[in-house]
Amino acid sequence: MSVVLTCLPCAVFVASPLAATDEHGAAARHQTDAAAGKLGDIERIIAVEQLPAPVREALARFGKELKILQVEENIDGGVATYEIDLLLVDTYHEVEFDAEGNVIGAEIEAWIVPLTSVPELARRAIEDEAAGAAILEVRMEIEEDLGDHVYEADIRNAKRTYALRILGDGTLIERDITLDMLPPGAYWALVRAAQGGWIVELDEELHDGKLTYEANIVIGRVELEISVDADGNVVEVNYP
Repeated sequence: MSVVLTCLPCAVFVASPLAATDEHGAAARHQTDAAAGKLGDIERIIAVEQLPAPVREALARFGKELKILQVEENIDGGVATYEIDLLLVDTYHEVEFDAEGNVIGAEIEAWIVPLTSVPELARRAIEDEAAGAAILEVRMEIEEDLGDHVYEADIRNAKRTYALRILGDGTLIERDITLDMLPPGAYWALVRAAQGGWIVELDEELHDGKLTYEANIVIGRVELEISVDADGNVVEVNYP
């Protein structure tokens, strides 16, 4: 019985090394990676073939319709566990196994739904965003923080494939974007923050009724997430 390794269409913008600087870029370069310093503690993406045999056997029991999207190995204190994102028929799951193939955690992340089943305002917003481009897939998830259903659509146009997330009333809450889509203030703030590194992912997000722009930045061995508003003011900085 075979297990298919695949991935969802995604849109990750990778920038060239950047030349400007500011306090955020400097702080990032001096931030230490505490997790990497812990002997024996590892978080890494691995191939299905690298899973222990009992975990592969447990996955095979899900059946031929299983698609494995991502496998993450976590070693904490010398104990290995495996978080696996998978698609089973029309439902996305995250399942955690121990090295013996026992399920130690599981949750449903989203359901694939037909566009025709999406509430009218959300459907219109998706169709307006696509503007005639291909709508590859629509997923529904329950966002507990918002207390509402969220609809995520993958769109492919002539330039890129990307995702956006919309509430049932048509409100945009997140969209994958590229640097050229940023307001000038946000653009220069993120370019300066990424000095000496790379912007590996860029999102437009709705927070407290206001749009912000979040960049995942890698500088050397340091990864950070920085959110700015349209004027370039820093809203939040995290070190995942």
